[in-house]
Order: sequence, then C-alpha cells, then structure tokens
Amino acid sequence: MDRYFSEPGLFWRPLGGNNIDQISGHCYQYTDIKELKSGLKASTIVVDLGKFDNHQALGIRNSVAAVPDIRELLQTPFLNPEAIFLTHSHPDHLNGIVHYLKAGYSLPPLFGGKYTLMILEELYDEFAVPRRSRPKFNIIQDGDIIRCGSLKIEIVSSSHTCFDSFGLIIKAFDGTTVYHTGDMKTDNSTYFRKPTNLKRLHQLAEKINFSVADFCGITSDGIAVREVDTFKKLVELIKKSRKRKIFIPVYPTHAEMYLVAFLAALKLKKNVIFYGNHDFYIYLEQIKKYGIDFKKMAGNRIKVVVGTPVDVEALGDDFAVIGTFNNIGNFFDDSSADSFGIITSGTFFNPLRGQFNARNIRFVDVRDYPVLQGYGHGFLGDYEIINNILQAPLFIPTHCPIYVIDSFRELAQYIGIRIAEPTARNNHLYKLEKDSFELIKESPATWLVVNYVNDQAIFTEVWQKPTSGAGFLKRTFSARRCRNQFKMLLHKRKQQGK
Repeated sequence: MDRYFSEPGLFWRPLGGNNIDQISGHCYQYTDIKELKSGLKASTIVVDLGKFDNHQALGIRNSVAAVPDIRELLQTPFLNPEAIFLTHSHPDHLNGIVHYLKAGYSLPPLFGGKYTLMILEELYDEFAVPRRSRPKFNIIQDGDIIRCGSLKIEIVSSSHTCFDSFGLIIKAFDGTTVYHTGDMKTDNSTYFRKPTNLKRLHQLAEKINFSVADFCGITSDGIAVREVDTFKKLVELIKKSRKRKIFIPVYPTHAEMYLVAFLAALKLKKNVIFYGNHDFYIYLEQIKKYGIDFKKMAGNRIKVVVGTPVDVEALGDDFAVIGTFNNIGNFFDDSSADSFGIITSGTFFNPLRGQFNARNIRFVDVRDYPVLQGYGHGFLGDYEIINNILQAPLFIPTHCPIYVIDSFRELAQYIGIRIAEPTARNNHLYKLEKDSFELIKESPATWLVVNYVNDQAIFTEVWQKPTSGAGFLKRTFSARRCRNQFKMLLHKRKQQGK
C-alpha cells in the first residue's frame, strides 16, 4: 500500500510542469492526510490542468492536445479532489479542462479569477461543452481564503501577462505551509492588474516552509522586465522612427502587451487600429468584456477602430496597428517612406520579418531590444527577492526543464537559495513536512494524448519521452548552454563578493 494511503502528512505530486526537458501541461496534486478516530481522511486539491504544447512529439497521429493524467485522482474515492485551483488563464495551465469534460469525466468545482472564467467559457463554446457538463466555477480574488477539508488556501495576486493571475498559500493540517507561486514576477508596474502581493508574503514569511515556484526565467540574471520599461521603450522607438504608420504585433494570449502598446500610441496621439487573426479578436473581445474600454481611454485624443479596410480609411495616415498579424495585408498603404515595425515577440512573428524586408520597411524586434517582449516570469533577481522576503524557504522548482535545476544548484547554494533534493519529476510523489522534502514513490510519467472521434475526446496513454521537448530545446536553452550560463553567473557573483 502506498505510504500516502497509510500515514498522515502533506503529499505533493507534479503531474505536469516538471518534465525531463519540456515546461508545459502544468498540473500539481496536493493531498493532506489527517488522522481521525475513525481512521485516515484525505483532502486533495489540484492546481492547474493545462495542455502539453508539444503533443505531436508523443507520436499519436492526428492528435489535438496532450493533458496531464489525473485519472487516478478522479477514480479513487480516498483521493478524489475537492477542487481544482486555476492560477491563470493561459492554455498550458487551463486548457486540459475542456478535454477531460469532452472525454466524459466529471470534474470537481473550479476556483479561478473572473478573466480565467471568461477564457474558459470561450473554450466551452468552442468545444461545444454542454452547460450541464461544466463544473461549478467559483470566482476568487486577492485575499480570499478557501477551505477544502483540512487544507486552507489563501489567494495572493501575482504579476503575470494576463488579468487575474494568482499564487496560493496552502496550509496543511499539521501547519506545513506552501507558497505556490503560479507564473509570476515581482514587477509592481502592471497596468490595470494587481502586482504580486509582496506585502502579504512579508506578513506570512515566518509561516511559509516551501515555495513551489515558477522557475521559467531563472537562467536570466537581474530582475524581470518591468512593464513600465517596455512602455517607455515603445514610446522612445516610435518617436525616434519619425514614421506615421507604426506596426506593433503582440503575442495573442498576453493581455498586458495589448495594453502597453495602446498606452504608448495614446501618449503619442497616434490613432489605433486593432488588427489580427481570429484568436486575436477573441482575446481582444475578452479584454473589453473584462472592463478595459479603449475608446473611453482614448477620449477625444485619438480614434480607435477594429481592423477592416473601411475602418483604416477613417484613421487618416497617422496610426499604430496593434495585433497578432503575421500578414500585414494590402490595405494599410504601407511603404518604407512612412512605415516602421516594432516586433514584440520572438519566433511567433518570423513570417512578418520577411514581409517587412520585402517591403523595405525598417523594423526592430526583441533581438535588438529584449525589453520589448516584456516577461511574465521572474528572473534570478526576482527569486532572490522572494527568497529574502520568505526568509529562505525550501524552493521546489517547476515550469522549467529538470536539467536547469540540476545545473543551478551550485549557484543557488552560493547565493543562499535552498533547492529541494531530489529535483522533482513528473508523477513522483513527495512528502512535505516543515523543512523535510522526501521522495516517497517513483512512478513513470504519462500523458494522455487527445484525439476527437464524433465530437468525443479519446485519450491515449503515452509514456513521457526523454526527447519530448526536443523542439523546445532547439528554440531555447540546451543543457550545455544552461550549465555555462550558471557558471558565468557564479563567477560574476564571486567577483562581486570580493
């Protein structure tokens, strides 16, 4: 019998997000077991239920997604989750829900922000999920406290690239307390969104033993890009270009860039046209439904329209085009004489670079000015801040390949950041007790690859492969480059310490 069936304590298991070499499909189990006169009673929650981005690499033809495997939890009465907490609305943390529902599973009540609910309802409609199949959704906000059996969960706001992004303070029956960061950085310059609640973290610091932390950006030194700095750089570049027509493509799911680009155009009194693909207009509509009124903010200073050829004519020849376009179309009457491009994301907009070059339109992108991209994840400096605030908790890294953490350990020890050993892996079970992080059980990690037959999701169980994130590695950090990066940072810190 597994130990988490037979002894009290807080147990944690990553079911997605601690892959061998990939960082998506987030899902985490927390099970608190307390001893009663009648026997042991378990209280389980799940944090996030996302989709695995690189599902094609798992080898199932015509797949549309892959999701973490939570079937054991759903089918074992002792472990059945009392709730699923959704830290934010991005697909790698949210989209698994619709596929489970389309496969015929019933899910426990959901807890998430208002914007997360809006995006989820859009997914429900897209996948034709009947209303009777949709689990109850409870809207949460910063400061809320929810009890799930013996678990007490406090909601804390976090800075990320979308509205209503949260971290969780999870307290077990024996007092063991975890700060589950969700995707976050320490930036307090967020526009129309609450920043990470560092004040509350200060207040709770002495009680927090662990931080299950988003280490996605840990390989970068310093503090993550602040939104106000991205805004200032956009204003500077638009001014410097001296062009009437400015093209600003933004990443589709990152609401903060829609806002930052708009505010930059507004400051320089450039008319704005929102123009992009189908997904872009869906996200734009959600932002407006959330309460962001671009036309009201514009007042009488600029015109704001949504992209059609007729609308462009109403703007005159002085405007900014904001959207997710990889094809700028032929109705902007753009030329090298009056146009300038500012590309705010990496590989996503590669085709657009070719179009700018073909038209001889000058442009800059994130390779020229990394600050343009903004960033929703903390860098090393952000986690040094969290480490100081929480008085050196034991960090359990997530949202990064395992080799990153193994390479980070020497630097972490030098700068006083404690990292749990062993490095957490998907589907391994751990017991958390004050400062003790114990591996209880090793199990092979699996993904459920999703195909659709007659509008029903069919799951195929696939073992997680060591090379499942090969495409990810080619785009970002190889293990060798990662080791060299941390060696360089360690040398830098030692030199600074002399």
